[in-house]
Amino acid sequence: MAEEKKEKIIASALKLFEEKGYHSTKVSDIVKDAGMAQGTFYLYFKSKEDLFRSVAEACLDEIAGALAQGADEQDAACSPSMMYGVIRRILAIYYNNLTILNIINQHGAASPEIADISKHFYDKMAGHIKGILQHNDAYPGYTEEQLDMTAYAKIGMVEMAAYQWFVERKNGPERIDELTQVLIGINMNCEPDADGGSL
Repeated sequence: MAEEKKEKIIASALKLFEEKGYHSTKVSDIVKDAGMAQGTFYLYFKSKEDLFRSVAEACLDEIAGALAQGADEQDAACSPSMMYGVIRRILAIYYNNLTILNIINQHGAASPEIADISKHFYDKMAGHIKGILQHNDAYPGYTEEQLDMTAYAKIGMVEMAAYQWFVERKNGPERIDELTQVLIGINMNCEPDADGGSL
């Protein structure tokens, strides 16, 4: 019962964040939509920011799980089949968490309330990706900093494509496979040549 109430509060919050915007939504709006007393909200969350942090972390945990599954697969990190599975799973997670993606994209570093949530979200995701790259020796000879750059570049590419196709252009999940194929094509030339360019 307690878990159901918490989920109902989260569902109302995400709906209102989508309709009214994150900053315009108040805790009183959330509990009214959820049909609960305001005190009930504070049994589960300290504030609206705490609620958003909780939901963003749950999304990040899903992404981390998808990345961990990719790390456990036998193929090399640059192989199309391994990359396809990881990118497709992440796109599906993004699609199922469009409100979070939208808020982080629109407000992220520009909003003091969300900036640390956004930074933690990307830092943790980049750490997982970097770990996979190191584990599979995907970029031999790369420095730690170059691996960091690569991890953030991969996040940016996948997230911006997801944002444009699912949020801005309002496409449905039927486009996930097509978008994954395009992103795989971009990722195919993983190893740089001696001059620093792509093979």
